Amino acid sequence: MPAARIVSLCPSITETLVAIGGLPLLVGVTRYCTRPGEALRGLTRVGGTKSPDLARILDLEPDLVFANAEENRREDVQALADAGIEVDVTLPKTVADVPPTIRRWGGLLGTGESAEALAARIEAEASRLREDRDGSFRYAYWIWKDPWMTISNDTYVADLLALAGGENVFGEEAARYPTTTPSEALARGARVQIFASEPYPFSEPRHGELVARLFGASGHRVFVDGDDYCWHGVRTLEGLKAVRSLTIFGEGKDILK
Repeated sequence: MPAARIVSLCPSITETLVAIGGLPLLVGVTRYCTRPGEALRGLTRVGGTKSPDLARILDLEPDLVFANAEENRREDVQALADAGIEVDVTLPKTVADVPPTIRRWGGLLGTGESAEALAARIEAEASRLREDRDGSFRYAYWIWKDPWMTISNDTYVADLLALAGGENVFGEEAARYPTTTPSEALARGARVQIFASEPYPFSEPRHGELVARLFGASGHRVFVDGDDYCWHGVRTLEGLKAVRSLTIFGEGKDILK
């Protein structure tokens, strides 16, 4: 039987549940759930992703809570499960993981038709990007500074960029989010330096001069909306559009191998 009262503890999940028709079932979301903004007005806020108010969640009497294995803490998920609440925990690491996850959520909510439409659209756009890409580019994707941190290939972001021909110079690192240096990225041949707006708030007005000094005049520096690159679900469509722009950016230039 489909769920009747649901809580979402992850912003990207919240946005996707609304996109597949789950808004009437939502009774609680985190304070970081901001999309789609107007649609979430009036919903109970149940704390943060890492600090949910478990008592408030239980007071809402949900029959299903949605969580993400990276965004949410295992102990909070376990506490909800121990209280008798069903918790759906996901961690898509590739774009291909997203459509089946959406289809399953549609089954849990009883909104299978809407979920299927979204899942099929993502699959079609991913396939189109894969077919249209021309050449490849070596990149480093920066998520933090002091210390400088990047991503390995064991991440959704790296898989998204790979669809556009991106080759991650830190792809084979054992850590999912390795600590490194700008000079190491250059030594490994990264010709595109990508600076995301989250979790660290990189922006060209604030950091353009710094990265120009650290990374030099060679190659290319791109500041991007981190949500488009790391939120999965309905926002995967925006992510596919965003990385497509990098293939256009590199066409015919020296970043192509």
